[in-house]
Amino acid sequence: MGSLLRRDHDIRPKGDIVVLKMLGGGSLVLAYPALLGLKTSYPDRKLRLVCTGATRPFAELLGIFDEIHSVDDGGSLLKLMGSSFTALRAVSHCDTIIDLEVYSRLSTIFCLLTMARNRLCFYLDTAYWRKGLATHLFYFNRSGSAPLHYAQIARALGAEVPDTEACRDSFLAANGLAPHSQTGDGRERLGLACFCSDLALERMFSAREWGELLAREMKGRDLSITLFGGPGDRDAAEEMAAAIRTALPSATVENACGRCSLKETAARIAKMDRFWSIDTGLLHIARQIGVPTTSFWGPTAPHTLLQDLPGTDEAVHYSALPCSPCVHVHDEPPCGGTRPCMVAHLRELTPEERNPAWVESS
Repeated sequence: MGSLLRRDHDIRPKGDIVVLKMLGGGSLVLAYPALLGLKTSYPDRKLRLVCTGATRPFAELLGIFDEIHSVDDGGSLLKLMGSSFTALRAVSHCDTIIDLEVYSRLSTIFCLLTMARNRLCFYLDTAYWRKGLATHLFYFNRSGSAPLHYAQIARALGAEVPDTEACRDSFLAANGLAPHSQTGDGRERLGLACFCSDLALERMFSAREWGELLAREMKGRDLSITLFGGPGDRDAAEEMAAAIRTALPSATVENACGRCSLKETAARIAKMDRFWSIDTGLLHIARQIGVPTTSFWGPTAPHTLLQDLPGTDEAVHYSALPCSPCVHVHDEPPCGGTRPCMVAHLRELTPEERNPAWVESS
């Protein structure tokens, strides 16, 4: 088709720009500087997004998309096909489409079916098959920084990626938030993000582990603790809250999971004195707002998923075991769910635990 049509594939946008990001609202926040750069560099071009319903609230929080088209299954294959066709028709024959899904085959096919003039995709060692389907391929290093990979696409398109201060100012303005400041009322307000998506649940601490961790680090402090998450996390958060109350009897603990929209959640996070989190989308929102953070990593690595935000008050805890990171590297965690990389935040590991030899019998 390329030989027949002889289209001009100069990479500079000549019309609307469509971004495809189906899964991972946190990843969309990581791409915010690159996307904001495209928006400000091409104010006369519409910036449109194709995503799932789960990712849509994160997209709305960024406040930079002119249109958002959702693909949702609604519990049935028929609804999935219908919403996919509707989204495809909405962005058909766009000028430029950017596929931010690194590992998906279906997203590449979707981009191809749009018949966009330029189709930009990532490639890695297991995705060379995209050659010929995309017009421009960008190398994605699994051990590199995802935000920098997103930024390289924006720069290749001729956009200037804004710095930390400009991104933060824009994000705060889009959500009507004031710059973060300490409350100074005597009681320390601590936010907790205890939950993550179904991808790599090994990232999580158990209720007992959260209690142990907080008791060790926060004993004797006057705390007001708020647990953040989605509606589906509410019951599990009650168990978390009970464990934390047992570990820190003097602390007040509120389960805020599922009680408000993501935009309202961001406003509440902005009022925290500090935000503790595992690898989850709410951590990236807290960092974008400027709230001091403490994060705990294991199956995923912080250097691949944290934006470089100079001047940010944060503590990053990561025990780099030989098997970490394993997410997106192996279909199943080699530890089988024992999570020594997360246990390392709670106690000193034995030499065997620090240098595990995972053996699978054939």
